[in-house]
Amino acid sequence: MPSKEEAVNGQQAELMELDMSIYAMLDNQQAGHIRHIHNLVAQKDGEWNHMGGEEPNQEYFTAYRYQIATMAYSIAVAHFHRQPALRSVYKPLFRRIIHKMLLNDVWTYWFLTSHGGKLTDPERTELRQPWADPVIHENIMYSGHLLLMTSLYGMLFDDNEFEKPGSIVFNWKPLFWGMGPETFSYDNRSLQKAILSEMERNNWVGVCCEPNMVFIVCNQFPIISMRLNDARDGTNKVDGVLEKYTAAWAKFSMVQSDGMFVDWFYLKQNAMFPPEGISKGQFPARDLAFTAWAGAYIHSWNSNLVESLYETQVRGYVSKTDGHYRIRPTNVGFALRNSIINHSASPDSADDLKRATEDGKKYPPSPVPYNAPL
Repeated sequence: MPSKEEAVNGQQAELMELDMSIYAMLDNQQAGHIRHIHNLVAQKDGEWNHMGGEEPNQEYFTAYRYQIATMAYSIAVAHFHRQPALRSVYKPLFRRIIHKMLLNDVWTYWFLTSHGGKLTDPERTELRQPWADPVIHENIMYSGHLLLMTSLYGMLFDDNEFEKPGSIVFNWKPLFWGMGPETFSYDNRSLQKAILSEMERNNWVGVCCEPNMVFIVCNQFPIISMRLNDARDGTNKVDGVLEKYTAAWAKFSMVQSDGMFVDWFYLKQNAMFPPEGISKGQFPARDLAFTAWAGAYIHSWNSNLVESLYETQVRGYVSKTDGHYRIRPTNVGFALRNSIINHSASPDSADDLKRATEDGKKYPPSPVPYNAPL
């Protein structure tokens, strides 16, 4: 019978025989992305090098909140699917990303946005009274991401830090404006409760991002969060939410006649954008971004719907040239899409692509004076 030392040495020898080559490694580009994320969030608070955008007020797609949230999701996927044993690296990195999301630079835009305006509500004749709390009403474009980030942190690392009362704090303290500092305190579950209250207030069609505007994509992040929280709490709240959510959208149809997801819903007007049946050239060329972004996350709870729509949705926007698939610029892709639908054009024809390039120049410009990120 082998001694204890011999048995231990034998076990170590068996472990040493593990063939690591059968496991996929991060390539240099993937590892580089993770390192880049680390470098960005390791900057001193208030420094946002390599994260700037054309729009200066955190109102557009390049806003810090979107960059930070996407970093968090990238790190979550890399940790869970590729390097689950590397907790010592991923947990502090994820924690630092959440810290950045809670900085005033990221969320104080809401005080101005909460006033509302003509672009978000064409019927508005005066501004609303603003408020500073960035998660109590509307603004799911921030609160939904924050909820998912903190839910992922709890799930991935079995850590209840953000489930404790007062673990999510917003300090509103302008220097020369206001009646003194204000503090808004939450935790992951009270944040979820605030979001659910907003969904119920809007008859379950979703929570507004900007005032009066419900975007399908931004409401997917809290839905995914609820699933994760149910798993940790041993509950099943999300199925009831999804039942009400899908029933609410069945009244309007989340999917439009051309197979695309609705970009947004005007809550007060009960109207979708873009409206159905618009004539060619009446609006700017339609971007694929909202549909693609929504589909990526709706897939987590309705994969059959997303997969059934994929070929219809990418038509024109993605086409093949010289043996390579390419994503076309919005105006070109939309023009090619219309030619395919209305004139039986081929998505892979060089001649049809050339015509679409010229047709794309005829659409009116976007009212937003900034370039969308690639």
